[in-house]
Amino acid sequence: MKVANEIKVGGIIIIALGLLYFGMNYLKGSDIFTNARYFYAVYDKVDGLSTDNVVLVNGYKVGRVANITLLPEEKNNIIVRMEILEEGLNVPDSTVARIVSQDLLGSKAIALEFSEDTNYHESGDTLLSGIEEALQSVIEEKLAPLQSQIEQVIDETRDLVSTTKILIVTTNESVEKAKTSMDIINKTTSDIDKMVVEQNANLTRVLGDITAIATNIRNNSENINEIMENVAIISDSLTRANYASAIENASSALAQLDSMILKINEGEGSLGMLLNDDRLYNNLEQASMEIDKLAEDLRVHPERYVHFSVFGKKEDKEDKPKKKQRNDDN
Repeated sequence: MKVANEIKVGGIIIIALGLLYFGMNYLKGSDIFTNARYFYAVYDKVDGLSTDNVVLVNGYKVGRVANITLLPEEKNNIIVRMEILEEGLNVPDSTVARIVSQDLLGSKAIALEFSEDTNYHESGDTLLSGIEEALQSVIEEKLAPLQSQIEQVIDETRDLVSTTKILIVTTNESVEKAKTSMDIINKTTSDIDKMVVEQNANLTRVLGDITAIATNIRNNSENINEIMENVAIISDSLTRANYASAIENASSALAQLDSMILKINEGEGSLGMLLNDDRLYNNLEQASMEIDKLAEDLRVHPERYVHFSVFGKKEDKEDKPKKKQRNDDN
């Protein structure tokens, strides 16, 4: 009876170990109900390849990496055993087992690159090996020109930001200056308003004075008319006096002209000398100035030359200026 129990226990343990073995292989991806074939490839490095990584054909899973072994006696090369689970898959001669990257995270796999050979490998053969260039290296190589362009854009953006900051500072300064100018304009306007208010009384007084002057002129219009008539009489007297003096001067000038023409006809050479001598011009200018003074004195002191009275009052002899005093005034 005891022997029978031990046999049962042993059988259960054997069954459990078998189930454990087949379960582990199943979990690893091995199909325990198919005949798996094994192929080998030797690499000088595996770049992160590990057991149970998939074996692909055109991106389709056909097996897994069953084992990876280091070969110290062969310059530390690494031999990889691949388990092909796909039935009916023929592996041509010269097929390359290339280690490739599956994604950007660095997951590895073995991609079988079939040749066009019509002869096929058998299970246990060693395939040609190859390693795909690291995806990160490819990305870096492709992105290197783009990186330089990005850096250039960043530098230009930095320069643009600096220029924008300078422009903003300049704009702020302009705004401050404009604000200061507006403050000055407002102050000036306020000062003008204040001045107008302060000078309002003066303006009112000036306008009142102007009104008073106009009123006085209107009230004394008769006197003004009389004065204007007297001025007209004086003007007529001055006109007649000037005519007489002008005729007398003209007669004298004609006499002198006749004398000069007579001397020229007689061949005397004084005309050229007189024409080229500056004293003649100076004397004429002096005479013109004397005439201007005479006319001005006549305008300012007409009573010295024409005796009249606006209001009929006779001039006293004592009020009449003496000849010497008139000369002194000139």
